[in-house]
Amino acid sequence: MGRKKLLFSPVGGTDPISNFRDGALLHICRVYQPDIVYLYLSKEMCEAQEKDDRYRFCLRKLGEKLDHTFQIITIEKPELEDVQIFDAFILEYRELLKELQKQYPDCEILLNVSSGTPAMKSALQILAATGETKMQPIQVSTPQKGINPRLEDRENYDVDTYWELNEDNEDGFENRCMESKNFYLVDEIRKETIIKQIRAYDYVAALTIAEEMTAPLSEEILAMLRAASCRLKLNIHGIDQELKPYGIQFLPIRDDNVRGIFEYVLNLEIKVKKEEYADFIRAITPVVLELFKIALKEYGGIDWKQFCYKTKDGSWKWDINKLKQNASVWEALNTGYKDGFSKPEIYAIHLLKIMRSCVKNPTMLQLSEEIRKIEANVRNMTAHNLVSVTDVWVKRRCGYTPVEIFELLKQYVKKLHFKIADEDWNSYDVMNQMIIEKIQG
Repeated sequence: MGRKKLLFSPVGGTDPISNFRDGALLHICRVYQPDIVYLYLSKEMCEAQEKDDRYRFCLRKLGEKLDHTFQIITIEKPELEDVQIFDAFILEYRELLKELQKQYPDCEILLNVSSGTPAMKSALQILAATGETKMQPIQVSTPQKGINPRLEDRENYDVDTYWELNEDNEDGFENRCMESKNFYLVDEIRKETIIKQIRAYDYVAALTIAEEMTAPLSEEILAMLRAASCRLKLNIHGIDQELKPYGIQFLPIRDDNVRGIFEYVLNLEIKVKKEEYADFIRAITPVVLELFKIALKEYGGIDWKQFCYKTKDGSWKWDINKLKQNASVWEALNTGYKDGFSKPEIYAIHLLKIMRSCVKNPTMLQLSEEIRKIEANVRNMTAHNLVSVTDVWVKRRCGYTPVEIFELLKQYVKKLHFKIADEDWNSYDVMNQMIIEKIQG
């Protein structure tokens, strides 16, 4: 024996019988024979029910014909006159259906989405599409396959006569029910959610939802989403692999020597926009080191690599012997160290010490000092303490908000004379808009 069925049905103007054929309520009951039928009646339908008990009468007569018992429960709303207010119905129906699911956990729930007002029908369609529990919306076409003409007198409705003359009582009646799959509605909702995730720079979430689409997005769009996800992970090779077949470019900078640093700095801005302040602070240190290396060469005329050696794992270390051969550099590095400079690891403070001795541009030197102070103060506090890092916390520790810190880094990058146009700084939003336009068609 199969699962019991429960039908939730608003009642509309063509119920129970119209034009000598079943209305949607009666027709669904004829075809699906639910065990339990919940009737939702507005003020107008309550008044009709009180006159002649037409809805229960026809369901009981149908039950006798089918040798099937319908348990009929009415939800009467005699105060309900504003039957076109969508928001009210979606809230009320959500609670009603949730309660029915609790009360009848083993029942298959059917929804009549062809009776009632447009607001009622739309609310049920959306709840069926978005609900966690599966509910089956059912549509019933009119016998004319178009607008149902109203021939009967609803005020002087002879329910006995209409039942006797109902052509759907004949053998071989046409089944006009159609189960609504909700595919397109759900996909439209998913598309809007994907777009919201893209605008929030959450490409992994966008891609996860995209892969659940009933009508799949194009492979080009999926590749764009994967490329955007790669970009946020600084996977430049992955971006190129995904976009190459489509001739699409996301990255505004093609110079390998500049692109890596620029993309890293843009990545920091995304962390700020997403309020991932702890990650932002921790990620500052590597880029400050790289920016100082470039600034030292551009403004101080010193190539840091000439004082280093490369290890087997590809990292760079200070070569103490090479450093000692340059008196000014060696002296600068030893400043402030009680026992002299001896560490082979390269840190931003080392480069700053050298910059102090050779950089003549006061603005660049002052900006370097400020960035280094911020990086040292906040990094040390986040590295050794379990703290909640908010913009207020950052401001209190170093005098700058995360947005202001990023602007200092952006200013620093601009002073390094890379070939970066002003519009390149908006390239994430440009990328997002490209993807969104593809999704929207």
